[in-house]
Amino acid sequence: MLSRFAFITEMRLRGRAAVAGGVLAATLLLSLGFFFLLGNRSAVRVLFFPSDTGTRLVAEQRFVPRTRGLEAQVTSLVDDVLLGPMNPDAVRLFPRGVTVNAVLIQGRTAFLDLSQRLLFEDPEIPLHGKPALNALERSIRFNFPRIREIVISIDGQRPRFPDRG
Repeated sequence: MLSRFAFITEMRLRGRAAVAGGVLAATLLLSLGFFFLLGNRSAVRVLFFPSDTGTRLVAEQRFVPRTRGLEAQVTSLVDDVLLGPMNPDAVRLFPRGVTVNAVLIQGRTAFLDLSQRLLFEDPEIPLHGKPALNALERSIRFNFPRIREIVISIDGQRPRFPDRG
């Protein structure tokens, strides 16, 4: 038989557990409500970088901020490619300091203008010229299949690279 003190103490503890459980349940419901109401603010993208040997491309999955409009999405993707890989088995695609000057989407064609810094030689970069631009195009096409053609310019000029045979 419980004493009166033990009974009162036990009831208080049950009350505290119920309050704590209620607070936890309310917090969970509130969090779920915000998640479904506001949605996820990042998009999953796959970026391609040269392997450290430079013989193949390595895919890397990234979470990039979700933006409105195809031009902003392509710009965000290219900015992430320009930042370089997080994977230790991959290397940068372009020299440091390359920036996106502009992205314009017309129909199914993407026009991408990059800074002149892209033309600088960098001994850490295994791909140069057309192969490097092809790797960038692969990242864009993989993530945005509705884009059929990609026109890349460097400071407003279409690049012409010598064949390295």
